[in-house]
Amino acid sequence: MKRPRRGNLARRRLRRRSGAIAIAAILIVLIVLDQQGLLLVRQVDDLAAYHGVHARVTRVIDGDTVEIDLPDALNDSPVTRIRLWGIDCPEMARFNNPAELLALEAATMVQTLLGDDGEVLLWLESHQTRDRFSRVLAHVELPDGTVLNEALLEAGLARADDRWPHIHLVRYAQVEHAARRRGIGLWSQPERTAQ
Repeated sequence: MKRPRRGNLARRRLRRRSGAIAIAAILIVLIVLDQQGLLLVRQVDDLAAYHGVHARVTRVIDGDTVEIDLPDALNDSPVTRIRLWGIDCPEMARFNNPAELLALEAATMVQTLLGDDGEVLLWLESHQTRDRFSRVLAHVELPDGTVLNEALLEAGLARADDRWPHIHLVRYAQVEHAARRRGIGLWSQPERTAQ
C-alpha cells in the first residue's frame, strides 16, 4: 500500500479549509441579507402584506415618507413606514440640520392630498420591497386615482430618484422634466435648478 505524499495531504487539507471558509462566508452574507429584509422570504411577505392593499395614512413624516395603520412584522411595530418609491423630496428638519427648501410645502401637499380620510392603495414591486432603512417602498395611489409620487413631481416638490430601478422610472423622469420646464417648486429659481 502506497502512502500519500506529503504535498497531496497538504493540498487536501487546504481545499477542505477553503471550503469551510467559503461556507462560513456564505452563511454570514445570508444572515446580513436576512436582517436587512432583502431575502426572497421577506419580499414575499411584504408583497402579501402590502401590495394592492388599502391602508390609512396615520402620519406624514415628510414629503416622501408616511406611516400607515398596518403592522410591520419586520420592525415589530404597530405601524409601517412607507417610502414613496422613485421620488426624493426635500428633508424636514431633524437632529441639528435645518429643513431643506420646500420640505414643509412637500409634507403639507401630502397631508392636503390625503384629506381627512387618509386612505391609500399601495403598489409594490417584487424585485425590491424595502430600502436600507427597512421602509416599505411603494407607489401610493389616492382614492381618486392620483399617484401621490407623481403628484409631488408634477408640483415640483420632488426630484425623480433612480437609486432603485422601478416600473415608473421613465414616467417620473418625464414628469420632473415638465416641472423643470414650467419652472415651478424646486425649479422656480435658477440656483435651484443646478442642484
